[in-house]
Amino acid sequence: MQGNVLAVDLASRKYKDVGIALLRADAVEVKFLKAEDLGLSGKPLASDMAPALNRFCCDQDVTVLILDGPQGWKSPHTGINHMRIAERVLNTPAKTGVIGHVKPGSALRYVAFSISLFHGLRVNFGWSLLISNWQTAKRERWVVEGFPTSAWKTLGLSSLPAKSRTQREELIHWAKEYEIVSGYHIGSTFTHDGLQAAVLLPAAMAIQSQNVNGVVLSGMNPRYTRAGDVLEGWIVNPRVNDDF
Repeated sequence: MQGNVLAVDLASRKYKDVGIALLRADAVEVKFLKAEDLGLSGKPLASDMAPALNRFCCDQDVTVLILDGPQGWKSPHTGINHMRIAERVLNTPAKTGVIGHVKPGSALRYVAFSISLFHGLRVNFGWSLLISNWQTAKRERWVVEGFPTSAWKTLGLSSLPAKSRTQREELIHWAKEYEIVSGYHIGSTFTHDGLQAAVLLPAAMAIQSQNVNGVVLSGMNPRYTRAGDVLEGWIVNPRVNDDF
């Protein structure tokens, strides 16, 4: 299935902190959007965001949607304590434990929001979670988990500092570096959250174009409990190669 890609840097407290970046399959210009462009306002809720994202993706022919947040909980059978395999490999700041448990505890709101969002997109709107042989699947719409901090690194760049520690001139520097390695153009209207979303686009586009050499997978295939909860899953990062 051919189509466009959308990357979202999630936020669970304020929609204004959500970064959204759209890239069309036949273009190199990244378009940045705000949550309000998708009709979202008020307190972020997965029950509102899932249909809004799905509606936008249908309208814009988006077939790969990549989100900065966990898709599922830790499996109790991996032999790793307190976190999913992907989080262990990439050393994510939040550690998603067995259902309902997160370290640090302050991240529970964000983790639960992200997992609920993935659930809504999959169960209510037919999106598929990425699997190891994704390139052999036909006519799937993938909802994928990304991690901007590691995406910067797999593109060969330093990770973007936290928003509170980043001045505008620093953002511009990172944006220029990103344009060089990705080949995409991002203009001048981007925010810190938007740039964190944009760094996930090369991975999303590699999946969209079935370029297996353009991604690095960390983790394991998602598993499903009898109650319908998702466990584990892949975190996807872009890989620098000649196709960029």
